[in-house]
Amino acid sequence: MRIAVTYENGQIFQHFGHTAQFKLYMVEGGAVASSGVLSTNGSGHSALAGFLVNHQVDALICGGHCH
Repeated sequence: MRIAVTYENGQIFQHFGHTAQFKLYMVEGGAVASSGVLSTNGSGHSALAGFLVNHQVDALICGGHCH
């Protein structure tokens, strides 16, 4: 399973549509087998969904905030 987390400076980034990076975790047998940071190369909002699909991500974890 591949899990992506919106990422900035070692923490979960609070705004999905503006994240510049994802931390990608590869999970096998209930444990993290490997991880790495991927740059979104400036992609935003709707393009990020395709970015995640292209990297075969199964789940997304992102921060949230109220306006």
